[in-house]
Amino acid sequence: MKAASRLREPRTVGLLGVVAVVVGALVVVFLSTASLGKNHATAIIEHTAGLRVGEEVQVSGVGVGEVTAIRLTKDAVAVEFTIDADVDLGSTTSASVKVATLLGTHYLEISPSGSGTLADDTIPLDRTDVPYNLQDVIDGTQEQLSELDEDGLAEAMTVVADVLGRTPEEAQAAFAGVEALSSVAVQRTDELAALLDASAAFTGMLVDQQDEILVLLDQSALVLEALTSRQTAIDALLVDAQSLADQVTGLLADTADDLDPLMTNLTESLDHLYEVRDSITSTVTSLSTMTVYLANASGNGPWIDLHVPSAIPDNLFCLSPSRECS
Repeated sequence: MKAASRLREPRTVGLLGVVAVVVGALVVVFLSTASLGKNHATAIIEHTAGLRVGEEVQVSGVGVGEVTAIRLTKDAVAVEFTIDADVDLGSTTSASVKVATLLGTHYLEISPSGSGTLADDTIPLDRTDVPYNLQDVIDGTQEQLSELDEDGLAEAMTVVADVLGRTPEEAQAAFAGVEALSSVAVQRTDELAALLDASAAFTGMLVDQQDEILVLLDQSALVLEALTSRQTAIDALLVDAQSLADQVTGLLADTADDLDPLMTNLTESLDHLYEVRDSITSTVTSLSTMTVYLANASGNGPWIDLHVPSAIPDNLFCLSPSRECS
């Protein structure tokens, strides 16, 4: 009884609720960070080349995982990543950092090869490469720098100094403008960083939805093609309609002398028919009235029906449009 009463205390209930919330949060964090159905591996690369955590891992152009961590080693960079469990990494598997878009997104390309398994789940430095190497860039420009005309460069710098010396006010204003721009850039560092992050997120979204965008473009092309065909059909229909209108106009103009008397005679004939119809209607109405009176006078005795049985039809008054017969 005491244990049950303690369980009903508000403090005990609150502690149990807090413990339940903490356990639920730990479970959610574990499920969000756990890589179910994934294997973990590491690639040793010379430098990151712009690769970031969260970017995609691909095999033959198909996304099979993502970069989970990037850490600095003694003389290289270790890139930890996850990869689908059904992808077999052979003993001579290689990796390379690739540029996904011109806006700065990258991905890690894995090329499984060899028999057996990857030693220590680590791709060594000699089987990885990056998009560029700073030392290669410096070595490539050494030859161009040796061919630089030192005397011409000195003369150009002298001319520039002479021009700046003759326009001290303009040069100072230009330097002041550059300084003001630099200060604004320093003050807006957070905003610029947020803008760059938003640009990276937008670029990532475009990369993730590139298949849908391509499908949308294909459908747009089909719609434009259908609209173009409809436009061609409508143009042809308008041309034919204009030609028909011209022909009908010419026909009416050619037969105007014959059509005018014809229409006049037709109108006069219709007027005459209306007059005849009115006369017939008036006659039938009068005759039906007379028939009713005569029938009422004769009754149903053997008088007129006996001597003249077919002289006066009983339904003669039904011929009148103003009467109704049952």
